[in-house]
Amino acid sequence: MTESEQNSPTPQDGAPAAAGDFLTSAKPAAASVAVIPRDAPPKRPRRKRQWGKWSSRVVLALLFLLGFFLSVVPAGRAVMRGALLLPSVLSATQPGVLIAAGEPFTHTTRTITSQAGQVFLDVYAPVGAPPPIPGSREALVMIPGVGDNRGDPQLINLSEALARVGVVVVNMTTPQLIGFEVEPAEEDSVIQAFNFAARLPGVNPHGIGIVGFSGGSVLACLAAADARIRDQVNFIVTFGALYNVTDVIRDFGLRYVVADGQKVPFNPYPDPIEVMANLVAGTLPPNEGQTLIDSLPPYSDPLPDPESALPAPGAAAAYHLLAGDEATPAQVEQNLAALSPTLKQLLDALSPSRVLAQIHCPLYLLHDHNDRYIPFTESRDFDAALTRLGYPHEFAEFGIFHHTEISSGFGLGPLLGDGSKLYRILTGVLSASS
Repeated sequence: MTESEQNSPTPQDGAPAAAGDFLTSAKPAAASVAVIPRDAPPKRPRRKRQWGKWSSRVVLALLFLLGFFLSVVPAGRAVMRGALLLPSVLSATQPGVLIAAGEPFTHTTRTITSQAGQVFLDVYAPVGAPPPIPGSREALVMIPGVGDNRGDPQLINLSEALARVGVVVVNMTTPQLIGFEVEPAEEDSVIQAFNFAARLPGVNPHGIGIVGFSGGSVLACLAAADARIRDQVNFIVTFGALYNVTDVIRDFGLRYVVADGQKVPFNPYPDPIEVMANLVAGTLPPNEGQTLIDSLPPYSDPLPDPESALPAPGAAAAYHLLAGDEATPAQVEQNLAALSPTLKQLLDALSPSRVLAQIHCPLYLLHDHNDRYIPFTESRDFDAALTRLGYPHEFAEFGIFHHTEISSGFGLGPLLGDGSKLYRILTGVLSASS
């Protein structure tokens, strides 16, 4: 008798069992047990559990690789740090996640010297060791334009946010810049600040970029073109750049710019007029230079007879260009032609267009489309020249900034559009420097 026959009693002749048969059976439970052959395939639920194990392992492995990429690989770290920086720039404050996840840092001040005189530095530096890959830190030398911007809340916020994501920041200014003066000699001040940053502990001397805001963009480009550091500069960022200073004077005189075939009104604020007036005054006799400065914004004591008050060659022509009181194209071109040779040479010496061929690094150009300090067409001209030369660069126009500072009251559409452009620039800069 087989095992199956022993465990499965069946009434004779196929008759159904009586109720008493089940009650009196010695092994009633065995009748309902199905015996599975030894060579039967595994049950489907077990296969599902195996697939679940493997899928969990794959997910964990992918999460590990993603974490490794975002925290260790330089390109991944740039993506992560860009995401941490973007809210700080857009809100002009540091969100809690950046403060919690960011590195501690120190803020120190230093004074160094250059050929032009004193250079004031504000250094924001992470206190920990550099990341194991690449084993050093990147640095930024930032030139925050004219005037004394060292206490500007948005500059401090940006500097601290950059330090929290591991970037060494060296902000620089000089007595001349504080006094609303931009001079070609200040190029050496930027070079000395750059060399200072390169000597800081843990900084990669070939991972340093220069950031120029407004008038600082001129000095950033002049310094990056200098043979002493041009092969060390990793990149340049300009925000509200001048490209050709003679063209800027022309736009001041016309009180409009031409963009996309249309005339766009341009009425400059007093600050850039003061910078240009100081520039012109330096080429005039002292008494005439002061007369010119006093007659223009922000002092605004217009001259009733500029030709008599400013007899030096080209002085009255410069006054008309800055005052915008002779604004026809013919008058503007006539006044430009009447500028003194000394002033024309100075305007050329300050123009990044003159040194473009000597710059060896990528450039990132940013400009406020409604800028009333420097016409946005300057960065468009910069972009066009770089494109013609085949230089690596990126260009972005924004509507959420006021010159170089984030403004308030913009809607969701501009925030998303400009925020995505800004994030691309941030990650590009952080990838390049690391």
